[in-house]
Amino acid sequence: MKRILAIALALSMLLSIVGVASADRNLVFGTWWEIYYDSSDESVEANGGTGTDKDYAMFDNVKQIEETYGVTYDWENLTYQGIVDSINNSILAGEPDCDVYMAELGFGVPALLNGLGTDMRDVLDPDDPLLKGEDPVLGYVALPNGAVSLLAVKGAQTQIEATYPLAFNLQMIEEANLEDPRALVERGEWTWDKFREYCNILTRDLDGDGVTDVYGYGGWMGDFLLYWCFSNGTYIAATAQENLSSPEVGETLKFLQDLYVTDQCAYPIPAENGWDVCRWLYRDKKVAFATTAVWILDNYKDYTGDSPLDFDMVFVDYPTGPSGNPETNAMKKAASNYYFIPAGVEDPKLVYDVFRAYQNWYHDDIELRDQVDDWWYESTSSDLDLQEWNFDVMMKMGSRETVDFLDLCINDIDFMGLLHGDITPAQLQETYKQVVQDMLDSLFNN
Repeated sequence: MKRILAIALALSMLLSIVGVASADRNLVFGTWWEIYYDSSDESVEANGGTGTDKDYAMFDNVKQIEETYGVTYDWENLTYQGIVDSINNSILAGEPDCDVYMAELGFGVPALLNGLGTDMRDVLDPDDPLLKGEDPVLGYVALPNGAVSLLAVKGAQTQIEATYPLAFNLQMIEEANLEDPRALVERGEWTWDKFREYCNILTRDLDGDGVTDVYGYGGWMGDFLLYWCFSNGTYIAATAQENLSSPEVGETLKFLQDLYVTDQCAYPIPAENGWDVCRWLYRDKKVAFATTAVWILDNYKDYTGDSPLDFDMVFVDYPTGPSGNPETNAMKKAASNYYFIPAGVEDPKLVYDVFRAYQNWYHDDIELRDQVDDWWYESTSSDLDLQEWNFDVMMKMGSRETVDFLDLCINDIDFMGLLHGDITPAQLQETYKQVVQDMLDSLFNN
């Protein structure tokens, strides 16, 4: 009996050392949409699985995690607002509803800077690959206070999601006898001046009634503003010091006002529901160039539905501004979905290990991981070569991602007035630089 007890005690100590928890603990990963697979799924077809290699690998990974760590886990759809409410209420109360939360920068960063997240520097060994930026599975978004709390999942899908490339109607370019912008990119000649020239040529009154029917460019301001800043090698709110008042941002604001007001070669953004109008202009051939995204093209199943487009949308780099460098410019605003382990959670190291193991369903087989779902390709074109081209552009953009906290105060700044000609770039910079600084102070001084 004593020998049996000794063996049991030794086993218990061993399990404690390797971080295995009791089998009756269920971890909850909070999100705002359905994610699979987890311990509640009984077959590979559950939750939309179609039996791909990826599906089988992810499904088998569930049991491996359960056996390795002695836990079960569930993805729980709290809804978007439910996530926000849970973060603000349950974590503050010291009893977080979830062991891991999905978060966007807009509400995730303030929560973490107010101490609602676990700093992985307090949990992991200093030599852990995550902290050294060498983990092939997870990375993190650097926060103003230095905390390693906001986790990013690596891989092709996360790299390309939430990218907003510049796209052009290939047939409009050809009909206007203009050189393909991709060739200009290749030669280093794709600049703001060249883009402005193209937009003016492509802006046309087709029926001679004095009303513009096709504009050179169109998009929603909230989608494109920072991307044009990046193309000029600058940002607005990426550090503790506001950059709205910088000369480089001033150049960007003037360039945009020139397109919309001086040249009138960009589709005027309506005061009401501008996002709904401007995101779909390309469909009706009202613009030649557009800032878009795969989810926008997929909304109407442009290339996979019953009413396909009769033209091609080609993704291309944003042209380079006078202060930009095409080799070093940021190309994507960090806007993907991130995760954090809340403060007060039981055994955060175990939670981290399980979450990382879930994300590493491919067991370090990077090629398997990066076989993204077909819709990422198919939604951008019916032409296989063009699908690959557009995909590669998104991958390039995703590899040069940067954080900018402008979204936390963008609605308090009259950018629409700038695009309508009601305020000059210099007036906007002077009037609203303190708004940006106040927002940053609220982040950095917590």
